Amino acid sequence: MEPANASGQQRIAGKNRLSLPTPPNATRSLPDWIPHAILLSSLLSLAAHGVLLLIFAITLRSCDKAPVGFGKEESREVGIVLKEVGDNPDAVVPGEAKEGAPTDVLVESTSSKDALTPVSATPDQPPVETTLPKADSTARIGPGVNLPAGPTVMDPRQPVNSGGGQRPAATGTVGGIPGAAFMGAQDQGSKVVFVIDASGSMTSNNSMQVAKNALVSSLQALDAHQQFLIIFYDDRPTVLHLRDVHKPQLYAATEIHKTLAKQKIAGIQPGTGTQHVPALEMALRLRPDVIFFLTDAQEPPIYEGELVSLKNLNNKTTRIHSIEFGVGPEVSDTASPKNFLRRLSRQNGGTYRYYDVTKFKSTN
Repeated sequence: MEPANASGQQRIAGKNRLSLPTPPNATRSLPDWIPHAILLSSLLSLAAHGVLLLIFAITLRSCDKAPVGFGKEESREVGIVLKEVGDNPDAVVPGEAKEGAPTDVLVESTSSKDALTPVSATPDQPPVETTLPKADSTARIGPGVNLPAGPTVMDPRQPVNSGGGQRPAATGTVGGIPGAAFMGAQDQGSKVVFVIDASGSMTSNNSMQVAKNALVSSLQALDAHQQFLIIFYDDRPTVLHLRDVHKPQLYAATEIHKTLAKQKIAGIQPGTGTQHVPALEMALRLRPDVIFFLTDAQEPPIYEGELVSLKNLNNKTTRIHSIEFGVGPEVSDTASPKNFLRRLSRQNGGTYRYYDVTKFKSTN
């Protein structure tokens, strides 16, 4: 039978096949458990990453919520109440809450041990001295003439009494404003102009020399923060220019300007005629704080219309103090209501002073 022969031939061929040794570098088949281990580790890795992703997602979701205090939450005020425990029936005792009191208020005991003691901001500091120093008495001004001293210092910006009485003395510095004085008339001001009559009548009774000496003394009392100008006049005004200028201007009261002014004052000689208004108008246009105006001339007067014009030009900017050199005792305001010097000062917030020139000889 052929099949049997074929099978037998195959067995014979198998027995006759040579068995060759396996080469050492030939690849061997892997064990069966290795693919299962790889699959298991992959599944564990996927599970771990999934857990991490889930935790991360939960964290991000929680961050979307606003932090405490930034959301629309109900807010309540919490404070500390400190009260003395004593006879006061409303005092709060530690551990006890007053009926009707809010439960969210923190109550703290104020026993003597824990009481707050006020602390001085500046310990061991002496008290501040509040007493103001006393001002020196008013110095007398002029070449030996006994001038009346002024009363207590007051604000010179206050209006003068309608009677044309003296304005209070203004020596030193008051309220930051330096003082100025001339022939007993005193005021506070940083800008001062002297208008001095230099007409021929001032030669009698040594009047001109008295005026010059008083003027020099007044200049010496000014400080460097003040300004001044001197105008002498007869029938026209003459400005004492201390620099090479061609128009009236105020000069700082420095020592060199005072020295130059003293030299020019010494050279002034009385002239002829008397015209009060042009010199006063020149002084008012400089807008000073104070004008000291001295004259011995009642004739010619400053007429009513001129007084009104000067008042309007001034416009309450400058105080005009008038000093009159007269012969004989002073005539009262009641006996001489038409005295233009009194009216000039009254209308422009200044004062009026009178000197009897017959008394100058015995003192010079």
